[in-house]
Amino acid sequence: MEIMKDQLHTDPKDVTLPQAMFALSDPLRLRIVALLDTNGEMHCGDIYRALGITKTAASHHFKVLRESGLVWRDHHGVQQSARLRRPEFDTAFPGLLDAVLGNFNKHSA
Repeated sequence: MEIMKDQLHTDPKDVTLPQAMFALSDPLRLRIVALLDTNGEMHCGDIYRALGITKTAASHHFKVLRESGLVWRDHHGVQQSARLRRPEFDTAFPGLLDAVLGNFNKHSA
């Protein structure tokens, strides 16, 4: 699937390893990534409710995730959804998400 260029969404191939690691280093961002990895595309309101956070609290984290090439946000009228860009991210950083999420899931169970 080809992703169109978008000023809000960074192509994972343009992300450095330190940028990717920074995005995955925050516990809340890691929870968002794990939730999207498990559930696929989700309405943002469902993400906020599942994590017990407000839209305001999540805005910065979604920006970091978009800029690191991890998450794509779509607008559907007044609703927004988010999805993990796993195929593109895995191409840019083979095995990174598996390692990080495997460790996260092991320690959060």
